[in-house]
Amino acid sequence: MWQKFQDLRKKKEKIKTTKVPQKRKRRRHKKGTNSEETTETREHQEEHEQHWNELKQHFGVNDRFHPPACSKPPPKSGLEKSIEGAIAEGDIAKAEEMSDRLATRELAVKIAQAADCRDFVQHKQEEEALRAAQKRKNQISWGFEAKRRWETKSNMGFM
Repeated sequence: MWQKFQDLRKKKEKIKTTKVPQKRKRRRHKKGTNSEETTETREHQEEHEQHWNELKQHFGVNDRFHPPACSKPPPKSGLEKSIEGAIAEGDIAKAEEMSDRLATRELAVKIAQAADCRDFVQHKQEEEALRAAQKRKNQISWGFEAKRRWETKSNMGFM
C-alpha cells in the first residue's frame, strides 16, 4: 500500500514539472463607436420599460368582477372553435398559428383595459387636484382656528 502511494506521488510530481504554465492574454474591448449607439438604444429601452411598468400595475384590476372559473365555462369564441377543428383534423401548424393569434388578441385586450384604467386614474387624480385647489381658493384667509388661537393668546394674561 505504501509503495503504491509513493508511486502515485512521484507521478503527480512528474506531471507538475512537465506541465508548462501558459500565460493568458487579456482581451481589450473596443471603445468609442458602439457606446454611442448603445446609450441611445438603452435610453429608448428604458423608456419602453418605464411605459410598460406603468401599464403593468393596472393589469387585472377588474378581474374581481368576472365570474369565478369554477362556475359555468364562458362560451368559446370562433377562433377557439377553429383551433379545436384544426386539432381534430390533425393540422397542428395551423392550430399553433391560431393559438398565437388568440394569445396576441387576449394580450391586446389586457393592454387596452390597463390603458383605460390608467387614463381613468389620471383623470380622477386631476379632478381631485382641481377640486382641492378650488376648495383652497374659496377658503377665507383667516380661518376660525387662527381666530380662536388669537383669542386664547390674548386671554392668557387674565388667567
